Amino acid sequence: MRYKPFPYDDEIGQEICRTIGTHSEGLKALCKKNPSWPRPAHIYTWMIENPSFKEMYIRAKQNQIESLVDDIVDIADDTSEDWIENDKGTIVANHDHINRARLRIDTRKWLAAKLCPRLYADKTPSNTDNNDALSQFRVEDK
Repeated sequence: MRYKPFPYDDEIGQEICRTIGTHSEGLKALCKKNPSWPRPAHIYTWMIENPSFKEMYIRAKQNQIESLVDDIVDIADDTSEDWIENDKGTIVANHDHINRARLRIDTRKWLAAKLCPRLYADKTPSNTDNNDALSQFRVEDK
């Protein structure tokens, strides 16, 4: 299905990036919540055609990773639905909720590791070097 072109608008582009950088939801979900935004396909086209928007979008996605990492702690600490009462009135573990929480955490960990590997990828002897995640925070002796 072809859609009418949506020319780049700097004000909307900045709003999109600001929102992405402060929310953990994906672009499709955010576009649905913001009817003044273009469709995701238009936004991807903007990245191809506009290098400054692409840079701004990349920075927003990097910020979004921090939001996803913050979500991990919240999800792990939320035990509110871990226990339910069954038909017999006995309190039992809610395995569906626990497994869904595990999936949500694993998905966020995977995204963080893929999109920001320097900080969040697992370090093994085969992929660790002197440029590990903490090296960006070290002050070099002079």
